[in-house]
Amino acid sequence: MKRLLLTALAGTALLAGCADCNKSGGGETPSGVDSGALEPIEASAPTRPEGGTLNATPVPTASVAALVNPDHLPEYRGPTGSVEGTITVTGDPAPATPGDFSRCPDAEKAWGHAFREGPPGPGGARLLADAMVVITGYKGFYVPETQEAKEIRIEGCGFTTRALTMTFGERLEVKNLSKDFWTPVLEPGPNLVLMMATPGGDPAKIYPKKPGHYVLSDRDRKYAKVDVYAFLHPLHTASSPTGFYRIDGVPVGKLRVSTTHSQIDSNAEADVTITAGVVLKVDLVLKNVNKEAGASPPVDAAAAPALR
Repeated sequence: MKRLLLTALAGTALLAGCADCNKSGGGETPSGVDSGALEPIEASAPTRPEGGTLNATPVPTASVAALVNPDHLPEYRGPTGSVEGTITVTGDPAPATPGDFSRCPDAEKAWGHAFREGPPGPGGARLLADAMVVITGYKGFYVPETQEAKEIRIEGCGFTTRALTMTFGERLEVKNLSKDFWTPVLEPGPNLVLMMATPGGDPAKIYPKKPGHYVLSDRDRKYAKVDVYAFLHPLHTASSPTGFYRIDGVPVGKLRVSTTHSQIDSNAEADVTITAGVVLKVDLVLKNVNKEAGASPPVDAAAAPALR
């Protein structure tokens, strides 16, 4: 079930915001969970022509438009609302993952477990970072992307997130705020040219050549891996280190909010009604079941007050 949902999220159905996506799970709303604060995403100023398709990649614009809006539907220009909430996880704690952190021991805090989670809260739910959240279900129009780039930062031992969503046609900018040189690699891809992210310099610019699931890593730091999802519409995001997410610019009407995580064999969704100018709160819960349950000790709330 998990593999099927990831395939759909990275394929043509949910990527395009289809109205007839199959249901594949549900989640309950945990009580007493603080939504936290929204972390802004920086991006370059939009360059999309009026009524056209945004394209900040070397891919021909006609090719991008053929995937983003294959039926030549009109652009949505009506009222919008917002969706925000928290993603939590129940069940088994995140198992430890082997890795060589000798070059930077602090990296184990972010990549030493299969996923980043917080201490148990009400009912045992833990705030979950890096979960993918997507809104789908609209029909009769397309929602255009307006930002030409998504930025990811390098600080200290690694990237500042383990999951990033973008829209096909955007470019990925890797900004290095550390003191070391990094060589970011996006796979799958030809990677014939060695990209260099210099400390404090201009961001390295990377261009996904098609929609789908990629992995961003560094040639010298094998532990630092980021799941990158290139969608065909802009109604998506990844949960922050506090488990919080927010999606703005959502068309009004009956839609669906779905979430999953690359390292958790679970998904959750909720059917919602979006109202103009209203921020709708939608909390979703994933359940983790380790293949070898009990292999990792439970999260100690006293010893782990912050997310891994």
